[in-house]
Amino acid sequence: MAQETLFICQPYVVGKRGALRPQPSIAYKTESQALQRADRMMAGGSVAGVDVVRQTADSEMGDYDEPVFLQRLGNVPTVGN
Repeated sequence: MAQETLFICQPYVVGKRGALRPQPSIAYKTESQALQRADRMMAGGSVAGVDVVRQTADSEMGDYDEPVFLQRLGNVPTVGN
């Protein structure tokens, strides 16, 4: 089992009808890289919001743990209960 930890930066933009639309996510090797990227995206003003999550996965087996939110900036979707 080849477990790996992924740090994912997930940006969102506002669509034509006001709904949030996810943009392509970007994976990083370290938490700090993902957090820095999220800060730069928000500062640049091109996104409505950004989630940064950590997720452990075994991509060979297709097993993914639940994501852990590290940072939520701006306008992001509500996390379900």
